Amino acid sequence: MHRLSGQDASFLYTETPTVLMHTLKIQILETAYDGTEYNLLRERLKAALDVVPMLRQRVMFVPFNLHHPVMVDDPDFDLDSHIYRAALPAPGGDRELNQMISQIMCHRLDRQRPLWDLWLLTGLANGRVAIVHKVHHCLADGAATVRYLSHVFESQADLVSPVAHASTWQATPLPSGYRLVWRALTDHLKYDIRAFPGFIHTLWRAAKRLLVFNRDIGSPTVKLLTNRPPRTRLNHVLSARRSFTRRQLSLADVKQLAHKLDGTVNDVILGLVAAALRDYLQFHNGLPNEPLAAAIPVSAEEPGEMRESGNRTSYLPIFLWTNIADPQERFCAIQHSTRLAKQELQVLGKDTFLQLMHFTPPFITLWKTRRKQRLRKADRPDFKPMTNVIISNVPGPRKQLSGNYGTLVDIYSMGPLVEAVGLNITVWSYAGNLNISIMGCKKAVPDIERLADAMIAAMTELDQLPAVAQAKEKIYPTSGEESR
Repeated sequence: MHRLSGQDASFLYTETPTVLMHTLKIQILETAYDGTEYNLLRERLKAALDVVPMLRQRVMFVPFNLHHPVMVDDPDFDLDSHIYRAALPAPGGDRELNQMISQIMCHRLDRQRPLWDLWLLTGLANGRVAIVHKVHHCLADGAATVRYLSHVFESQADLVSPVAHASTWQATPLPSGYRLVWRALTDHLKYDIRAFPGFIHTLWRAAKRLLVFNRDIGSPTVKLLTNRPPRTRLNHVLSARRSFTRRQLSLADVKQLAHKLDGTVNDVILGLVAAALRDYLQFHNGLPNEPLAAAIPVSAEEPGEMRESGNRTSYLPIFLWTNIADPQERFCAIQHSTRLAKQELQVLGKDTFLQLMHFTPPFITLWKTRRKQRLRKADRPDFKPMTNVIISNVPGPRKQLSGNYGTLVDIYSMGPLVEAVGLNITVWSYAGNLNISIMGCKKAVPDIERLADAMIAAMTELDQLPAVAQAKEKIYPTSGEESR
C-alpha cells in the first residue's frame, strides 16, 4: 500500500467529467508491425509490471477523506483490458493521427482499475505505428515519465520474441475500509503531526520572504493575486471535447536563436507562444489590453533524484506581455518576467508549494472542485482567471532510442487542462527536435491549427530580431537549474 502525496492526490481531487486529469505520451515508431509485434509489446508491458508498480495498482480513497488516497495492487488486474488497437483512416497523415488523439483524450479513465490505457495505432504514413500512453497525472509528472518510458523501452530491448513472462508480484484482496481508516490515522500520528510545526514555520518564513521580495523587486505571485489577468475566450467552463495538434522545430535552431537573443530555450518557447496567442486573439477580436499570464510547471526534484512515478512539480507564474506589439520589446519583457519568477521560486523554496498541498485537508479541495462545477463560476461575466494558459517544457532523451520493437522516431507529450484554462502547450525535446503538442478545449479553441501555425510563424519573426550583445549585464540573473 502506497499513499499518494498531496500533489499526486490533487489531480484526483480536481478532476470532473469535463476537467480530465490524464496525460498522453505519443510515441511514433518505425517497426514491422504484425500480430507478433503486438504480442511482443504486450510481453514488454507484462515484464514491466514487476518493476513499475503503478501499472498494476489502482486508487482507493480513504473513508471520510481522512487522508490522501492510497495505491494498492488490483486483484482483478487484466492487462488486456488496458491495451487497445485501432487503425487510422487513409491516408494516415498528421491530420488523422491528431484527430484520433483528440478522441482518446476526451474520455475519462476508470477509477475502478489502474489509471492508464495504451493505444496501438496503425495505418500511419510510411508504415509507421504510434503508441499512445494515456496515464493519469496522479501517477507521474513529465520528469518521472521520461525515466519510466526510457526504462520500459530500453530495459526490455533484449526481448526478441514474445516469450511468456512469469510475474513475481502477487495480488492480494483490497484493503477494507477499517484498514484504510486505521492506516490513515497511523500515518497522521507517525508523520504528519510531527512534521506539521515545521511546515507552519516554513510557510511563515516563506510568506515573510515573499513580502520582502515584493517590496524590493516586485513579486509575480503577489501581482497575480492582487490583480488577476484578463479573461479571454480561453478562460471559461470547459467542455469534455478536446482539439489537438502537433508541430516540430529543430532544437539546434531554437538554441541558436536563444543565443542570438541572449536568452534561453524557455525564453524562446514563451516568446513563440506569446506571439501566437497575440495573433490568434487578434483574429478573434479578443486581444486584451492587459498582458496574459501563464503557469509554467518546473521540476522540484532534489539533485540526483530518479523517480519513475509521482509528482514533484512547482509552478512559475509569468506574464506573456501579449499586449506589446513590438516583438523585441515583448521578448525582453518576457525574459524579465521569467527571471523574476525564478528568483521568487528560489526565495520561497520549491518544497513550500508541495508541503502546502500535502497538509491541505482533502475535503477542502474536493469541496472547492464541486462548488466550481455546480456554480459554473468561470462562465460568470465578472470572472477573472488565475492564469490564462499552461506551458510546459520537458527535456526528453537526447539520443534516438531503438530496440527490437523498432526505432522511436518521435515522442510527444500532452498535459491536462484545468478549470477555466482551455489551452495547454507542452514541449518535449527528443533526439535533436523540439516536439510541440497543443491541446485545447474545443469550445475555446475550435481552430487549433491556426494557433499552431502562428506559433511556427513566430519563429521567423523572432529570427529577424537584431542580435543582443552577449556581454551585457543582467540585472536579474537566471537560475542555473532553470536556464535550459
